[in-house]
Amino acid sequence: SYRNIFIKKVLIDSKIKKQMSQNNHHLPNHETLFVHAGEQPDSLTGALAPALVRTKTYKQKFGVKSQWEYSRGQNPTRAHLEEKLAALEGDGFATVFASGLAAETMLFLTFPQGSNIVIPQEVYGGTLRLLKNVFLPYGITHTQTDFSSRESIVAAITTKTKCLFVEALTNPSLNVIDLSLVQSVSQETGIPFVADMTFTPPYTTQGFDYGAYAIVHSLSKYLSGHNDVLGGAVITQDKDLHQRLQCLQKTVGAVLSPDECYRTIQGIKTLPMRWKHISESAHKVAEYLSSHPKIQRVLYPGLPQNQGHAIAQQQIKNGYGGVLSFELATESQERIANFVEKAQASRVITYAESL
Repeated sequence: SYRNIFIKKVLIDSKIKKQMSQNNHHLPNHETLFVHAGEQPDSLTGALAPALVRTKTYKQKFGVKSQWEYSRGQNPTRAHLEEKLAALEGDGFATVFASGLAAETMLFLTFPQGSNIVIPQEVYGGTLRLLKNVFLPYGITHTQTDFSSRESIVAAITTKTKCLFVEALTNPSLNVIDLSLVQSVSQETGIPFVADMTFTPPYTTQGFDYGAYAIVHSLSKYLSGHNDVLGGAVITQDKDLHQRLQCLQKTVGAVLSPDECYRTIQGIKTLPMRWKHISESAHKVAEYLSSHPKIQRVLYPGLPQNQGHAIAQQQIKNGYGGVLSFELATESQERIANFVEKAQASRVITYAESL
């Protein structure tokens, strides 16, 4: 029954999306949404910038259910960010958390004990650590498989599988996951799929276009954009899932602070411009490295020789981002250390973790 409900929902959502696309002539340009989505002039002052509301609690009327009660549950600045994220992904509901891993944790907590999650051979190390060290002892298992073929994905699915969890670009090798293939398997089997779109933010790829049940973002990376935010989000068009995530947000308390919500709102406004420039820069670096005699292989989806380039061309727009990986022709710890030292001499490149 679970699978039948999911298949029916996919068909209904597709019909709704088609109707929306037929009427989208009145909708704002997508780049405009990055600036204005989720924001209206303040009703009290007319201020255009969203209010940064740092309060912990709110005045209430006795015996009356208030919209704002306690900031672990509701906060106006957080609500602005959640509305903006949902609009950027093409409608739905967003719930933000204290980190990308906190967002994944809350999502996995919506699965019953005994569930199985199918993931690619390569995923972010933090995700794998979360599944192995936290969820496995509580009876939620995971299976890693090759997501490049329908047969290997289907073979990994069991009667306990509740979700296919993929990264549109895997971390750190930037392998391109064919979201159309995952969508096809999801519809065929009735197993919903979740897409971690951190490396492909909504300016470049929208997971709901491929039938994703939920989209996960680390807000710490491209969306906030300035290395001053730690945050995560889950966006879904399934109202039931959203309500469960809201309950977990309030109950567990892994909420994003109003200050970090505000910085993310402001950072999102410049994402289209930032994305174009960092993509151009990364592409130049990738091309230079790909012809360098000391480099064995460059892993960047924008290069024509990249194994996933054809798929990337179809599902990634406006550039391929600012992250690339490469392998040396001859590994030497001494040479790597020398390279890192020389690269930092310009004071432009810094040896550090994250994007």
